[in-house]
Amino acid sequence: MLKWIGGCAVVAVILLAGGAYFAMRTVRESLSPDGSARVAIHAPPERVFASLASADSQATYIAAGNKVTTSRRGALQPGDSIRVELRTTLGMKQEPMIWIVKEIIPNQKIVFSLGAVGSRAVSATKSDSLFAKGDSTIIVSRLAFQLPDSAKSSATSDMMGTMFQMQSKLELESLKVRIEGKAAPRRP
Repeated sequence: MLKWIGGCAVVAVILLAGGAYFAMRTVRESLSPDGSARVAIHAPPERVFASLASADSQATYIAAGNKVTTSRRGALQPGDSIRVELRTTLGMKQEPMIWIVKEIIPNQKIVFSLGAVGSRAVSATKSDSLFAKGDSTIIVSRLAFQLPDSAKSSATSDMMGTMFQMQSKLELESLKVRIEGKAAPRRP
């Protein structure tokens, strides 16, 4: 009887590991080969940048389902902060993330750095660049991150990086829906 239970447990673990591997591979394939997230929005760069660099619109498209607050209303400026309070899961309270605006080049680029409350070390830098292409705008979001020494295994690093990159792509897709005013097409 114990052999059957042990065998079933081994099969369950193998299925979970295989499912996680294929899920991670699928997520990575949705990103560009260099790891950046790219989204085309049918609007001029000025309009896209106005939404991307506005404190008022940040709460409408970033970190869906979480509480987002900004240090000011209106156009973002270097030094402004965007606080994302993550939902609690299984009763575990999580520290909020704070994105700080580092650089703004109107209609071209906005750069954020990420830190946690009580932490002075920057754990990630996100750069959103805008490029006009015909009557549309291409947003390329690049992310560079540093993990604490305690979490620097390659598997953890890959998973964290992919998670941040995918979140960035989902936020850009949400911005696209907000600007274009229609639902994003479903992918097969």
